[in-house]
Amino acid sequence: MKNKYSYISILACCIFVVACGNGNHIKKEYVSQNLSADKIKISQEVFTKIEQSHYVKDFVGEDFNKNYIIALIDKLDGNKQYFTKNEVEQFIARSELYKETDFDIDISYEIINLYFKRIVEFSEFQINLINNFSFSFKKDDFLDIYYKDNEWLIDQNALDNQWKLQTKNEFLLAKMSDDSSTNPKNDLIKRYKNRIKRVNQQKEEDIFSIAMIVMANQFDPHSSYLSPRSAEDFDMNMSLKLEGIGALLGIEDDYTKIISLVPGGPAEKSGKISPDDKITRIRQKDKESEYVDVIGWRIDEVVNLIRGESDTEVEIEFISSKASEGVRKIVTLKREEIKLEDRAAKGEIYDLGDKSKIGIIDLPSFYIDFNAYQNRTNDYKSSSSDVKKILEDFNENSVDAVILDLRNNGGGALIEANKIIGLFVASGPTVQVKHSAGYIQPYGDSKATQVWDKPLLVLVNRYSASASEIVAAAIQDYQRGIIVGQRTFGKGTVQSLEDISKGQIKITESKYYRVDGTSTQNKGVVPDIILPSTWDIETVGESSYPTALAWDKVRPYRHNKFPLNYNKLKTVRELHKERLNRDPNLIYLSQVRKRYDNNKDKKELSLNINERIKEKDLRKLWLLEIENKRRSGLGLAIYSSYQALEDSEDEELLDRNNIDLENDFLLIESTKIITDYLDLNKKIVLTEVN
Repeated sequence: MKNKYSYISILACCIFVVACGNGNHIKKEYVSQNLSADKIKISQEVFTKIEQSHYVKDFVGEDFNKNYIIALIDKLDGNKQYFTKNEVEQFIARSELYKETDFDIDISYEIINLYFKRIVEFSEFQINLINNFSFSFKKDDFLDIYYKDNEWLIDQNALDNQWKLQTKNEFLLAKMSDDSSTNPKNDLIKRYKNRIKRVNQQKEEDIFSIAMIVMANQFDPHSSYLSPRSAEDFDMNMSLKLEGIGALLGIEDDYTKIISLVPGGPAEKSGKISPDDKITRIRQKDKESEYVDVIGWRIDEVVNLIRGESDTEVEIEFISSKASEGVRKIVTLKREEIKLEDRAAKGEIYDLGDKSKIGIIDLPSFYIDFNAYQNRTNDYKSSSSDVKKILEDFNENSVDAVILDLRNNGGGALIEANKIIGLFVASGPTVQVKHSAGYIQPYGDSKATQVWDKPLLVLVNRYSASASEIVAAAIQDYQRGIIVGQRTFGKGTVQSLEDISKGQIKITESKYYRVDGTSTQNKGVVPDIILPSTWDIETVGESSYPTALAWDKVRPYRHNKFPLNYNKLKTVRELHKERLNRDPNLIYLSQVRKRYDNNKDKKELSLNINERIKEKDLRKLWLLEIENKRRSGLGLAIYSSYQALEDSEDEELLDRNNIDLENDFLLIESTKIITDYLDLNKKIVLTEVN
């Protein structure tokens, strides 16, 4: 990896004083971070170790550096609003000239420094525009919001025109907010200054981390670099596990966004927050303080506002990831300590009266007390022991069928997944693991005893990943139960964490395969009965990553199958399809999805305030209409206004349980599916007796 310091432009720190409407604004340019000899050495160590230890051998080819530079540019400026066409073309052309057998970290530094320089320039442009330009919100301007077909802009003038429209939209959003301040202009200037401050606080380690993470991601999405600080604080620069609301946060452009939700935490239990939601404002509800705009803030500063004493409330405004452009929502969360029992498996019996009893198990993760397990402590806490107790209770209460809810379960301990499979299928192989050396090792629980032998339904969604997919796949391969929901995440790889001279690296070292020989990688587990989704699940998951490892298969491992009646399954599937057109809850979901599909490919956003207010009011009317239509179909009282609907939703969230048989429409439908299956069993028995 030869050093080309001449490629790195050193930007002098220049200070300008600009006259502004609210006083003098000191303009400060971004100062580039130089590539140090220490980082060159570490970059070589990281690359060599990943290349040698990765599951895929001989991965690095002559196009590796070019693909790396293209990926870095896309990572930084995927919406094409900071770099010009000429700059991008020059970077790619130079990447092709690099003839080493690794990657060009010098160019990556130059690209990242230019990116941060351009962000500062953009922010200064916005401050100047807000202070010295009067926007007309009656004019029919439009902002391009469909980034998929964007071309790189030709020069700085084209960038300025785009930046002007973007600034106008941000000003319009600030004016239209339901809880807008009396001076949105000052709020925006403060936001832009915070962004400049955040960028100028970058250290070389921040630049280096971006360069190395993107490089590691070229091998696959889950191989990564962790700086010394990241290794200690679980990657504080990109994400942070929060005490208080239970969420994993990350940074995307100016926004702090939700990466994932901690099972059992306030955010997950609210039912209103989803991965990729972006945080815009925060208010301490107990102190009756004003909202604080946190766009452009450092992630640790956002965390400080979210954290607080247990039982206090924080109000957070989000830009929804599953709604049309600019739609915001306010969620009130009560801070609490996330205890192990909050993340533990929960069971509930759904009594259908004269018909049957359905047992529901909510399993948020495959947890285990590793210390107690390694110390051979008796009765240590684990997901398999908790599920076993629930199943034994179901047996004692003559439950007829079980729903195992693995939605949003991102995985956990493989040993626990194997044990839970054993509770339903007894001993036998549950998964095959192919190691980087090429040998394949079967896993299972040889001492497993089947605890539940009655009908089983496993409920999954796009966020069911890793160990969840192993369980769902094994149940499907053994024909032990019905898999219902949406296609799972598709993470079929295993990573190891290895120390380097400074920091750590995460390397994909092996791959999961089902007992039937197919992989869960990339494709996930496809349910036997697919439930409707209100959004496009293909926008997330393994298949959405450009460098995801491919799906493949190995030899199947011999296993005994249960006698699942596929004719009955076909009938159950048809009964579900009939309900899609007549069940008020399912019709509601389909209407939400239809609106999502209509909006997701929207090309332009109006910057006319009257049009935007009209769109906002129409959306509220639409939400009220479809909710009242659902309630009317179920014989429930309808809402008189949108405000009444919002107030009712807030009240429902106060007492929401993990197992919600009133508002969880997909869980309700799952109970109907397993009930149909039980009814068909009864009919067959009656026919045989007669």
